[in-house]
Amino acid sequence: MNELYDKLILRIVFTFLVCAIIYIYKYAHALLYPSIRHQITKKFFPSKNSSDTIHLFSRIIGIGIIYSNFYLNLSDGIYLALLKMLIESTIVIILYLGSIYIIESIVLYNFEYSDEVLRRKNYAYALICFSHSIGLAFILNAVIKVSHSSIIMTFFLWLFAMVLVGFSTKAYAIISKLSFNRLLVQKNLAIALSYTGFLWGQCLIISSALNHEITDIKWYSIQVILKLLLSLIIVPIFRKGLILIFRIQDDIPAKTDERDLSINSEVELGYGIYEGAILFTSCFLTTVVTGNIQYGNFYPIF
Repeated sequence: MNELYDKLILRIVFTFLVCAIIYIYKYAHALLYPSIRHQITKKFFPSKNSSDTIHLFSRIIGIGIIYSNFYLNLSDGIYLALLKMLIESTIVIILYLGSIYIIESIVLYNFEYSDEVLRRKNYAYALICFSHSIGLAFILNAVIKVSHSSIIMTFFLWLFAMVLVGFSTKAYAIISKLSFNRLLVQKNLAIALSYTGFLWGQCLIISSALNHEITDIKWYSIQVILKLLLSLIIVPIFRKGLILIFRIQDDIPAKTDERDLSINSEVELGYGIYEGAILFTSCFLTTVVTGNIQYGNFYPIF
């Protein structure tokens, strides 16, 4: 009975520690994001600016996803375990906020939070920020799982993953027919939904590629890259297959001239849902092919 009470007390202590770390996470935003200090220093009213609410709660959901993969090992003593978790959490918070800052600097370099969210209340911009926060949280979750709480390995895998995500975001202009900057300026939600499906699909593939045991850094990197190359082959097949099976008619012309751009700027919300859903589903199905096939003794050993 005493053991049950001890475990209950330890879980409560762990809960308060996580709350304290989230409090640190809240104020850590002020270092990289001075423009959102109003979310930190003042009372926040969710119904006042819905785009700002989307932006804030994406960061809250993101940190929750990351902590779903944390473990507290008490075999070396409770104080050492709590100190270790505090150090690891601080590093992960820095890496997570750094990830968001890097990707938004790559994708949203023409846009500012203060203009798009506070002044223009741009829902499309807020949803794209939401997709970044959630997608990068899953990437970091996979990094933490593979690194087994090794700080050096976590940092190495984080750098590797950020390079992959950075390159993958550049592929959106090739895959999608929508004009990203033009539609985002016009606050068109179609671009936000299309890009969200694309980014989450890329993050899903990268997380799946990263998610295997590390025995040697060199061979681990080669395996990840080979898995990503295989995904590049499989994704278009699934995408084309879904379009043919459901007889989807692509009614938006390609971005070839100015007349097409004028049509592109009037794109309906449904087209954004179509692009985002097809890309995300294709990537989801691709992870099944690249990661869930076990060959076992399929090939006989002579």
